[in-house]
Amino acid sequence: MSGTLDPRRVQQALVCMLFDREYADRVRGDAPLPELGERERELLRELDPRALETDDMRRARALHVILDEYPVSAALLGIDAVDRFFSSPEFRVSVFERGSMALAFGERWLGEHTAGIGVIETALARARRELRSAPRESTSTIGRAPGVIPLRAPEKTLAWYRRARERLGADPLQTLLGLRKPWPQKPPRSGVEHLLIEPQTGGSLGIAGASQALVELLRAAEHPRPRAELVSVAIELGAEPHEAEALLQDLLGEGLLRERAP
Repeated sequence: MSGTLDPRRVQQALVCMLFDREYADRVRGDAPLPELGERERELLRELDPRALETDDMRRARALHVILDEYPVSAALLGIDAVDRFFSSPEFRVSVFERGSMALAFGERWLGEHTAGIGVIETALARARRELRSAPRESTSTIGRAPGVIPLRAPEKTLAWYRRARERLGADPLQTLLGLRKPWPQKPPRSGVEHLLIEPQTGGSLGIAGASQALVELLRAAEHPRPRAELVSVAIELGAEPHEAEALLQDLLGEGLLRERAP
């Protein structure tokens, strides 16, 4: 990579430098950086460091986005811990791969730190983005509908999550900004419950318990598949052979599945 120059990598590294001064120092240093070649670093080294300090609120605004989508996780971890995401390899990967910052936080950085709470808030963040970029329909295959997210979480996680959201009040962001330290209470970590996120009338998202069979069928439809394959999955999950086709049709009618392109 040392002999090449990719303007996109220069731009992506500059974004990371704007968010993280320590990374900016590493770019200017001599230690190897696998994501950048030497010609790209030469260009970035020529940048006046003062250019990185023209917007002191850039990182704070991005932090507010994360807090808005992951309020309960933030309450459990503390705002200072959440802020460290912007100095993490996971954040830089999301920038270099041109991915979603919020999904990178939940899917890559958050991990098991907040157990099933992180699972729920990551799934909600994912559902919101799917609804904003729903694919065009096609009759060739069947997959889960955009914004419909089946998930597994530790037992009683949903009840714990709902109580936590109530505790955060009508303005979770203000509550979070006023926290002096992370919440000491810990969410459940044992057992399994099956949950389903669904779009609601008016554009909101709902989350409720669901049967294991339904969740597993929708998980099998994560990527569009031929109808016959999903019929077979439904039968493996307990549906009677003569009822499996009708079951898929019902789920299509309810908007949980959608005929769509692969």
